[in-house]
Amino acid sequence: MAVGTLFTWGPANVDSLLATTLSVFTDKELNDNIFKGIPTWSYLNEKNRVTKNGGASLLVRLLYQKNSTAAFFSGYDIIDTTPQEGLTAAQFKWGRAAASISISGQEQDANSGEAEVSDLLQDKVSQALQSLTDLMAIQLYAAANNSKAVSNLPLFVDTTSTIGDINSSTNSWWQSTVLASGSMAARGRSDMTNVYNTISIQGRKATPPDFGVTTQTVYEAYEALLAPAVRFSDTKMGDLGFTNLKFKNITLMFDPNVASGEMYFLNSDALKLVVHSKRNFARTPMVKPANQDALTGQIIWQGQLTTNNRRKLGKFTGMTA
Repeated sequence: MAVGTLFTWGPANVDSLLATTLSVFTDKELNDNIFKGIPTWSYLNEKNRVTKNGGASLLVRLLYQKNSTAAFFSGYDIIDTTPQEGLTAAQFKWGRAAASISISGQEQDANSGEAEVSDLLQDKVSQALQSLTDLMAIQLYAAANNSKAVSNLPLFVDTTSTIGDINSSTNSWWQSTVLASGSMAARGRSDMTNVYNTISIQGRKATPPDFGVTTQTVYEAYEALLAPAVRFSDTKMGDLGFTNLKFKNITLMFDPNVASGEMYFLNSDALKLVVHSKRNFARTPMVKPANQDALTGQIIWQGQLTTNNRRKLGKFTGMTA
């Protein structure tokens, strides 16, 4: 669609051609020149997302020790009736995020009729949505915790932090599997096999990790070890636009937000992204301030990353090419 020229007027900027010819947009899409791919967030949304209606916090029921009275007996043997503990719950606080959208009356008037190439308000909504998603994708790998945000994997997958109000330093059953690794070429495959097997046997269900994510450097080093004939990939994640490889049952990808030297093995049975049913990137009404010719609204997200078994989450540190 032809529209008015987008150049500053004046003889230094507009010649006879521009003065008599309209500019044409090559497409109507808002082309992204700022955001990066976010495979971890996409994985959580695709495979690990559950929806809840409300609640002051999120509780996950946990079994953390065996019943010590379980024993063989015969005849008149005394059966142990010692009262048992071993049941508890992890508590996770909701994380909340918002982005505002504003459009002035002047912008609305200008972006109408023949001059409207695309809906300016919708472009602003798209910008806000992508910004929110990018914010949470970065927070997933933040080095420091933020009590208002979604949980970050560096602290979520370790052996010392307090997650869900349970201190893993004093509760060894609430520790993730963490391995100090090294060169991918020298020991990467053997380390990956070790952590994969260790995670797989944790819990009553022997379920292996199904998602792995690392840096681009380590990912490319792993790819270099594979023969072309065995470079299998996950077609579903490929359809979402993310390059990936397979390691056993794991779909392995790289995320630009992962810290140098780290790799994560995650299990979708043990990790859930809980979102509030009324706050899953929900738009509020556009409201006109009393003293402005404009409209303003927000997009709001509320949710949290939760786990029911940290032993089924793994992390490598110090991994290099």
